[in-house]
Amino acid sequence: MAIVKGLKNIEAMLDKPKFENNGPRVTWLKLEDNQSVSVRFVNELDGDSPSYDEKNGLAIVVSEHTNPKDYKRKAACSAESEGRCFGCEMHRKDMKAGWRSRLRFYINVLVDDGVNDPYIAVWSMGVAKSATFDTIREYVQDSQSLSNMTWKLKRNGKGTETTYILIPTKQDEEKFDWSKYEIPELEAVVREVPYAEQESFFLGFDNPSVSTSVDW
Repeated sequence: MAIVKGLKNIEAMLDKPKFENNGPRVTWLKLEDNQSVSVRFVNELDGDSPSYDEKNGLAIVVSEHTNPKDYKRKAACSAESEGRCFGCEMHRKDMKAGWRSRLRFYINVLVDDGVNDPYIAVWSMGVAKSATFDTIREYVQDSQSLSNMTWKLKRNGKGTETTYILIPTKQDEEKFDWSKYEIPELEAVVREVPYAEQESFFLGFDNPSVSTSVDW
């Protein structure tokens, strides 16, 4: 337990930014069980795609660690950027504990739920053994483009039992106009914690109520 004494130290603790507030405000794609929506992918997977728009950019995949006892404690692996990483160290101590880094896919989508005005949301999903990610990747391998049509998306199940059905529709006859939408920069929505602060973050010493940005 971190014990702080003295008004100056208390004020410094209160003023210290919390990890969950150090990034931009983002709308995340969250569907209810059995909910169906129409989505349009904003980003492409490859810059060579005929539908690639430099303004919209590319989807990204990030190597992340998660505290196996608290899935809200998720952050990018810093082994490459800083040469050391708390998650990697925990994994080396006990390779069966669940600290192994995992790849996560981030992409912007334009969502039409039939109730609200269409809005941009970030869709995040694990890569390993993900039928949804495999569907997206294989479609791009066959058709080269992802953002040139709308897709039907339906969620089935809850929690770790969640599955998604993703079905492409007819391709656009004219290029879609993105000018009225503000597209989040995907690199900015990934939680990156400096190595010096990672132990406190992952083990919950910084703030006992970190909010999760990812729908599991």
